[in-house]
Amino acid sequence: MTGLDPGRLAPPEGFRRTARRLECAGFEAWGVGGSLRDTFVLQLLGDTVANPPEWDLATDARPDEVMELFRRTVPVGVSHGTVRVLDGDEHVEVTTFRRDVETDGRHARVVFASSIEEDLGRRDFTVNAIAWRPASGHVRDPYGGLADIESGILRAVGDPGARFREDYLRVLRGFRFAGRFGWAVEPGTDEALREAVDGLAVLSAERVREELMKVLGDPNPSAGLDLYATRGALAHWYPELLGLAADRGAWLAALGAVDAVPAQELKVRLARLVVSAADTPEGRAEVAEALLSRLRFSNADRRHVTRLSRLFLPFVGPTDSAAEHRRWLASAGEAWEDVFALHFAGARAEEAERAEQAERYLEATRERVRQEWLDEPPLSLADLAVRGDDLLELGMSPGPLVRLLLEELLEQVLEDPGRNDRARLLGEAGRLIEMGVLTEASRPGGGSGGPPAGDEPLGSDA
Repeated sequence: MTGLDPGRLAPPEGFRRTARRLECAGFEAWGVGGSLRDTFVLQLLGDTVANPPEWDLATDARPDEVMELFRRTVPVGVSHGTVRVLDGDEHVEVTTFRRDVETDGRHARVVFASSIEEDLGRRDFTVNAIAWRPASGHVRDPYGGLADIESGILRAVGDPGARFREDYLRVLRGFRFAGRFGWAVEPGTDEALREAVDGLAVLSAERVREELMKVLGDPNPSAGLDLYATRGALAHWYPELLGLAADRGAWLAALGAVDAVPAQELKVRLARLVVSAADTPEGRAEVAEALLSRLRFSNADRRHVTRLSRLFLPFVGPTDSAAEHRRWLASAGEAWEDVFALHFAGARAEEAERAEQAERYLEATRERVRQEWLDEPPLSLADLAVRGDDLLELGMSPGPLVRLLLEELLEQVLEDPGRNDRARLLGEAGRLIEMGVLTEASRPGGGSGGPPAGDEPLGSDA
C-alpha cells in the first residue's frame, strides 16, 4: 500500500477547468504524464509547494470533439490525438486515449482507444503509467508505478525488451529518469536496456539531442550521463567521449565538473564535458564541432560551444600583466565569463582543500580580468582609431598586408591602450611602411594570452 496521497495533488487552475469541462460534456479526463509523476516524487521529498507548471490530460474525447468544446485550441498533433487547449496564460495538452498498432523502433502508428487502461498500457515505465481523475480523485495504477516511486525503482511496463524495441528513445529516457531521481534500474529492465543500446542508431539526431539537453538540465546530470557510459550507449552518438569514459577516474572527474556548472547554463555544461575529452585547443574544438554537428545543434550553439572549447586553455592567471589579460579578452570577447565558468566548475569538483585554493586563484584572476573588461579597452580591429582606408591613403596597396599592419597596430594597443590615438597610430603605420618590415611571414605575436604551459590554474583537468 503506497503512502503517496492523491489528495495532495494541486495542478494549475487551467488544468482543473479543462478537466471539468470535459467531464461536464460527458467525457473522461485523466491527469497523466511527467507532471503527475514528478508531483508524486516531490511528495516523497516533503515538497508541498512545488507544482510542475504544465499538466497533461488523457481523454476519451476525439480531437475534433475537444476542439469543438473549447474556444481556444491549437491542433499540435491531431493525427496522434493531441490538442492544446489555451486557458488564459496557461495551456493544457489534451490527448485522446491511444494504443499502438505498429512500431519500428523510432515511430509508432497509433489508433484511438476506449479506456485509460489501454492508454497506460502503451507507456514506457511504470512510473509514467499512472493516471489521476480530478473529478473523482481516483487513481489508476495498473503496473504499480506508485510503489516503484516509493521504492526508488525504474521498471518497464510489461516486457522490457518489447518496450524498448517499440521506441529506442526509451533507452535514453530510462537513463534520464534513473539518473534524475536516483532510482535503481530493475534487473530485467536493466538487462533489456543494455541489449537495446544498438537500436539507438535508428533514432533521429534531433530526438537524441533533446534527450541530452534534458539530462544536462537536471540538477546533477552526472548520474544520467554515467548510465550512458556504463550501459554502452556512448558509441552510437558520442564516440568522441569513449576515450574519456574509458578512464573511470577522468570520466567521473569530468562529470563532477559538469554538475558544478549552474543548471541553467546548458551550453556551458556541454562545453565542460567536451573540454575533458581532448588535450589541446584544436582537439577540444574538433570534439565539439563533431559532436554538435552530429546532433544537429544550431549553427549558433555549435559555434559557441566550439569556441568555449578552444578558449579553455591556454588561460590567464592573477599574476599575468594587464596586457596579457587584454590579449586574452581580445580572443575570448563576450564569451570570457563562460570560460571562467568552465574553470570554476573544474575547481569546485576538486577535493575540498584543493577546491578552496583553486577558487581563490580563479576569483583573483576573474577580478582583474573583469576590471579590464569594465574599462572597455580596445580589443579588436574595429576598436582601433584607424581603418584600412587610412593606411591606403598612406600609400599602401590594397591586399592582405593592410590587415597585417592593422593587426600589428592592435597588438601595440593591447600592450598600451593609450596608443589608440589616430595621429599616433598613423605615425607608427607610416614608420612601419617606410621600414618595409611587413611581409606575409611576419604575423604579429600574441593573441592567445595566458601563462606559459605548466602555469595552468589550479583545478584544471586538461
